[in-house]
Amino acid sequence: MNTPEIFRPTSDSEIDRMVAAYPLALVISTVDGDTQASPLPLVLQRDSDGRGTLIGHFSRFNPQVELVKRERRALVAFSGAQGYISSSWLRERKYATTWNYQAVHFKVDIELDERPGAAREALEILIRHVDAPYPNPWSVGEMGPRFEQISTAIVPFRATILDTQVQFKLGQGDPASVLEDGIAGLTRYGNLGLATAMMRHHAMAQAAK
Repeated sequence: MNTPEIFRPTSDSEIDRMVAAYPLALVISTVDGDTQASPLPLVLQRDSDGRGTLIGHFSRFNPQVELVKRERRALVAFSGAQGYISSSWLRERKYATTWNYQAVHFKVDIELDERPGAAREALEILIRHVDAPYPNPWSVGEMGPRFEQISTAIVPFRATILDTQVQFKLGQGDPASVLEDGIAGLTRYGNLGLATAMMRHHAMAQAAK
């Protein structure tokens, strides 16, 4: 991925924030010309030294599992807030339309985890994360005996992050009026995720000056 410095987030913690907010990633494996890609929800964890691991699971019937057994290196692509910015929203219509977005790519080493209890651990980590915003969060324990049936149908994994590439294209370099009009248009037409991401980025950039 092209990663110009202007599109770097203001802080590496913003990468983790985006991944937490948009946990569905595309996990891509290639072996001997065979490419498989699976959309999977993943949870990013970091140790005390900042080293990152992605926790997730494949369906046991997913053909990508066989590719991972042959080649553990893979690419994991997360997409965050994104959307079209129309020049029709702008006071200065000479500025071209564009597409703003957040994208994070991790090069990883995937370790399939067949340990007893690994499936439950992976599911508990994911469910705690995605259910946390809601009142009375659900837990794996409520599944009862049905959990054993489901756990045999998944292959949990831990993906160690080897390299990170990131682009947060959020209006950097745009004049203030273009930025304001773009955010106003996104808000007006319902893309609050991208509007908020742009406002947050530029507020942090200003605070850092």
